[in-house]
Amino acid sequence: MLLPTELLATSGGVAPYRRITAACGRPALRRALAHGQVVRLGRNRYALPGLPTDLATALGHGACLSHLSAAIHLGWGVLHLPVGLHLAVPRGRRHPDRAGTRWAATALDADEQHLGVTSPVRTVLHCARTLPFAAGLAVADSALRSGLVTHDELAHVAASTRAPGILRARRVVREADERAANPFESALRAVVLQVGLRGFVPQLVVTGRGLFACVDLGDPDRRVAFEADGYGVHGTRRAFAADLARHDDLQGEGWVTRRFAYEQVLRRRRWVGEQALVAASQRVVGRAGPHIGRRLQRLDAM
Repeated sequence: MLLPTELLATSGGVAPYRRITAACGRPALRRALAHGQVVRLGRNRYALPGLPTDLATALGHGACLSHLSAAIHLGWGVLHLPVGLHLAVPRGRRHPDRAGTRWAATALDADEQHLGVTSPVRTVLHCARTLPFAAGLAVADSALRSGLVTHDELAHVAASTRAPGILRARRVVREADERAANPFESALRAVVLQVGLRGFVPQLVVTGRGLFACVDLGDPDRRVAFEADGYGVHGTRRAFAADLARHDDLQGEGWVTRRFAYEQVLRRRRWVGEQALVAASQRVVGRAGPHIGRRLQRLDAM
């Protein structure tokens, strides 16, 4: 007869009471609980010890981690940490009032309910539907980088879903790009897209006479580059000097560059958008300049 720990190890670390007792017997489960080899998460839910606290909480309530809580559990980068825990329960099921927890009722399949976390595709769409564009794009970019979802999967489910916020989610899916290196770069690209600039490629490689550079966001036609310049990325004075030289080399090859700090991208989006439009207008004279004010209004509305 199987030991409860053996059954749980082959079941993702979690199993219902009936399954454990049917395979191992009630005395074996009681012994495992007494020796701390198995823990009770909640009614009808038992697990191996050591589960992450958020996941144990979700399973103990018969719920799933969802939205940003699920994204973090899946190892994805997010622009902002969630305030409290996001949990989802099947439609029609009552949930307890728990301080600091945001609940959502949604369709959940058997795997999601067993594992205690919404599927990668559902997690992306939950975030894309409910978060501001930049935060939703950061999750979608990270999900694609992880390989847990594909663009085709996201596009298919987004096209067939009818729910509040789905138009926003479809836009996030259209613009999602796994080449963005981190949520900071995703947020910068979101601002650029929101002011109507197209053609900017994440992690664009630029070559020239003695030049080989990878810019965070670049338009090869306009020869304009934007950098998400984090404070800690340089590390050493040598790295800082090399970065300055790289920008000088880019400008020497005729590129227009702009560098933006994290605080600017998150808190001064209108200013960042204005700088991006001005930089682009230097390459397309008369096209962006007259419409800068109108384009910046898109940022105010999102």
